[in-house]
Amino acid sequence: MESVRIRVAVADDHSMIRMGIELSMNAFPTLQLVGSASHSTELVQLLDTQPCDVLVTDYAMPGGNYGDGLELLGFLRHRYPELAIVVMTGMDRSATVQAMLALGIENILSKADDTSHVPAAVQAAHVRRRYLSPTIAALIPMGKPRAKAKLSPREREVLALYVSGITISEIAERLQRRKQTISTQKASGMAKLGIEKDADLFKHAAELGLLPSSGKV
Repeated sequence: MESVRIRVAVADDHSMIRMGIELSMNAFPTLQLVGSASHSTELVQLLDTQPCDVLVTDYAMPGGNYGDGLELLGFLRHRYPELAIVVMTGMDRSATVQAMLALGIENILSKADDTSHVPAAVQAAHVRRRYLSPTIAALIPMGKPRAKAKLSPREREVLALYVSGITISEIAERLQRRKQTISTQKASGMAKLGIEKDADLFKHAAELGLLPSSGKV
């Protein structure tokens, strides 16, 4: 029986890291490298032209036309909904990890951990199973709410408008921002608050200070 081959793209702005990721996959014949990119513009060009199952990408990758970090990840989730994504990051902060999880990115590796985690994460992502490297897993709170987390002014603004009943598209039009930017700020804010579901956001909006006293936004 022929083994299923997983088509993998790699994106990182450092060539040595890209090489390290590629080398970590060489021992696994089921993993097929289809291309690499050094910034978001190259990455989108690659994904638009080359069939790919799993993307392994750096979190902070400046220099392209599609941003990096949460903005890029949100864009990729929207443009390529079937693409599984593994993120490698040197930003080992709980809020960052929670924001990625809120976006549906469930395969996250710390650059502080060994690259041997890459093939395992790729295979887990391909079957839609979560994989977190040890450093990342240690950052996940064990069921404790993050209601006291400090929201950025933009995150608070977006969440306040959302709980007032305004849709993401309407918020984007009102604030003159891209729809994907608004979605990313909403997800980031909810992650900081330890809230995963919209229903819980509405339920706790008052205690989180997201409802204006006048009832209008």
